[in-house]
Amino acid sequence: MKMFKKITSMALAVVMMFSCITVISSNVVKADVNTEEWQNTAIISPTQGKLIGAGYIDVKWNNNLDNVKQYKVYVDGVLKKTVEPSGETMVCEFYTTAVKSHTAQVVAELNNQTTLKSNVTTFYVTKKGVCVNENDMGTAVDPMDMNIGWYYNWGYQSFKDRGFKNKKFYETEFVPMTWGDSAVDIPTRCAHANRKGYKYLLSYNEPDLQGEANKQPSTMILRWRETITNKGNLRLGSPATETFQINSDKWWTPFWNGMSTDDKNNMTFIAVHAYQHYYNNADTALQYLHAIDEIYAKYHKPIWITEFAVADLRNTFSPNNSKHLAQVQEFMKIVLKGLNERNYVERYAWFNFNPTDSKTGASGIFNYDTGKLTTLGQIYANIGNPAGYKAKTYGVSYTTTKSTSIASCAASVPTTTYSPIGKKKSIRYSFRTIKRATQYQVQCSLSKKFNKKKKYRTKTKTFKAKNKSVMSGTFTKLKAKKRYYVRVRAIKTLNGKKYYCKWSSPKSAKTKKK
Repeated sequence: MKMFKKITSMALAVVMMFSCITVISSNVVKADVNTEEWQNTAIISPTQGKLIGAGYIDVKWNNNLDNVKQYKVYVDGVLKKTVEPSGETMVCEFYTTAVKSHTAQVVAELNNQTTLKSNVTTFYVTKKGVCVNENDMGTAVDPMDMNIGWYYNWGYQSFKDRGFKNKKFYETEFVPMTWGDSAVDIPTRCAHANRKGYKYLLSYNEPDLQGEANKQPSTMILRWRETITNKGNLRLGSPATETFQINSDKWWTPFWNGMSTDDKNNMTFIAVHAYQHYYNNADTALQYLHAIDEIYAKYHKPIWITEFAVADLRNTFSPNNSKHLAQVQEFMKIVLKGLNERNYVERYAWFNFNPTDSKTGASGIFNYDTGKLTTLGQIYANIGNPAGYKAKTYGVSYTTTKSTSIASCAASVPTTTYSPIGKKKSIRYSFRTIKRATQYQVQCSLSKKFNKKKKYRTKTKTFKAKNKSVMSGTFTKLKAKKRYYVRVRAIKTLNGKKYYCKWSSPKSAKTKKK
């Protein structure tokens, strides 16, 4: 009996042992297959090595693991979100305008207290895009040649949606637009964009021009509210006026002032259209950037520059003139450097004039018919590429030593001083005011270089700006029959900080004895 019990006990032990081995083995095998596959394929987007547009970015991953308690999403090694599993595909959104390489990783915490880590995905972010249409601009060019992360075509359907013959754009992020559509068209446009999973919607192309959307501010407010009603998950960009919003007093200002708080809150970013109609020197490019700084300082919303170039139908920028070509190239180098440095600039897209055009061709980046990049296009392709990205590069100079800081850009803005008038031991000065100055500084000195040594009697006045086109004043208690020099500069306040504009060229006058 004892022997039977012993044998029985041994048998039961063996059975139990094999039973446990079987269960454990089964779980391990299932886990091994499941985890390995998941680790390798978990992250759906962004894909490894992909160049994508800045702003709001989705990390998407497969929720096909068993017994997951929660997922943790890391971007650049920093925890962005912790979520419970739900649905086949999961999404975590994050925001960045940093032109650099980024990493994404998802960590699954299982119910048995263990964790599984997905493979790390490295992707790249750029602000650079391009605007192209189906008729001519987009027929031949390869977006990969320009290293862009996004494009738009002034319509609400992508080239892929429309089955466009140039399939090279099919894998590039598309941003739809409601160009100037009627109220009845807006629901259709918004529904399509949401169905396709687009993140943004550009709205209304130059409504202040007769040849474009051509809508009154009051009408556009109604269109804007209709768009808000139908926007779904879309983030809305502002109407893009023909010039900088800060200079659009006849259209943008009444539009903005006529909107409610909710209307304004639904404006995710401001879309800027602004062409540089002349070019003097590098200061011209810095002044362009200064206008961007002023837009942000006033409205505190991210900025997209969706059309820009050096072009004016009244002023020739010929592709056959080496001076014009050099001017546009310098402008691009400086402006793009500044746009990439500013964290409140999300995206930009150069407007490509056909390089065969005798009036505007100097701003062309690729040939409409062949898609071949110009030297300017090669510069565009070389700028704004994150370190580590396998960009298509070209052997042209694209860097600039010019400082594009906010202070440097403000310092490029000139003030005009009129010829001063010498009076009895005094100098009467006057100057032309500039827009959005908060203060002015005026100096008077016996030294043309405004040396501050006592013998030069250099005086400085600082005073508040007034709503006048011309301001004037007088320096008194000066020496008689002496030549004095006068100069003035504006002071602007951006985001609570003072920035000093460029001193005017000095003008002189001689004081009188009587």
